Amino acid sequence: LVRPATARDVKAVRELARRGRREVRLSVRSSDGIGSGAVPELLWVVEAGRGEIVGCCGVRETGPGEWELHTLYLGPEWRGFGLGRALLGNAVRAVQQEGGLEIRFVVSPEALQAIALARQLGFVDGPAGARDGSLLVLPLVRAS
Repeated sequence: LVRPATARDVKAVRELARRGRREVRLSVRSSDGIGSGAVPELLWVVEAGRGEIVGCCGVRETGPGEWELHTLYLGPEWRGFGLGRALLGNAVRAVQQEGGLEIRFVVSPEALQAIALARQLGFVDGPAGARDGSLLVLPLVRAS
């Protein structure tokens, strides 16, 4: 089940984000800002049986018309079933509805599956010089 995240899910989403960073061997920050309320964000989760959260996707507005995909993770055993596509598709549609013009995604070059999924959904290479990984950009057309 892919659904919008609730306040109850924030702890599980943070843990999934940490697992994702460990998987691609990125440094794990103690505070990544997910669910902090400091910056409005939109989050979705994949809920498995018994309420277990096994995937997450989050975006936040970074400037007028500019959004950042800050979280995209799906447990390895849940990949290949279209759940990542559903998560990212929800994020893209929501950003379009909010009037977003672009989604940026800084992703570790080692996160090959996330990069492949983003490219399948239209993300392209952004300008060189992303400090923590590869920058992918999805230009958007506003939803009518």
